[in-house]
Amino acid sequence: MRSEICIGAIALTLVLPNCTMVTDGIEVDVAYRAPATPQAVRTDMGYHVKLDRALIAVGRVELLECDNFARRLWGLFVPGRARAHEESTPTSLGVPMIIDLMESSGTPLFAGTLRPPPGRYCGIRVVSAPADADAIGSTPERTEMLKNSVLLEGVVEDSETGGEVPLRALIAELIRWDLQFDEPLVFDSPRSVSISLQIDHLGWFDGIDFAQFAVLDEGAAMQQRLTENIRSSLVAERL
Repeated sequence: MRSEICIGAIALTLVLPNCTMVTDGIEVDVAYRAPATPQAVRTDMGYHVKLDRALIAVGRVELLECDNFARRLWGLFVPGRARAHEESTPTSLGVPMIIDLMESSGTPLFAGTLRPPPGRYCGIRVVSAPADADAIGSTPERTEMLKNSVLLEGVVEDSETGGEVPLRALIAELIRWDLQFDEPLVFDSPRSVSISLQIDHLGWFDGIDFAQFAVLDEGAAMQQRLTENIRSSLVAERL
């Protein structure tokens, strides 16, 4: 009898540590949110941008552990490869989506649920890259997004002269954001958290003198500034 009790006690000590590592109940819902697009976007330089199309392809979303956040942040300065479809893991979503910013009404667009193991997470990484043919939101009218991360079409109106020039921008490069939370997410017990990734595309055209670019034919410079604006337009908000 005593030997049976000892065996039972030993078995219990072996099981208990494993019980503490159970991750059931830890969930992080991720959604994208963009403001509704007005009839015309007024820039800080007095131009009115009337958009006909505004698409962005988003791919991997990954929680960043606090211990590795600084190391991963360095990855922003290292060239990356555009991979739209990647395997999902407990800390990352690998399903690509094409978001039509013209259809946004300010309501969140659900991306998926992460089920990370216990730990401390200081930020989240978001990657925009050309989409796969089976990406969520892919249609025959959006085939340009198979080669581009961002597509913009419309016209730019000079508020002083009233003149309009066509606008078409295609950004093929990978765009990556490493966003830090105001406070770390600490998971040491079952809990549910929601994270909203805010895309403020209404500020994408600030700082761009369209008249100057039109005269000097500096399309590359305009596209570079546009890319910089897109890089600064994403914010992670914990709900």
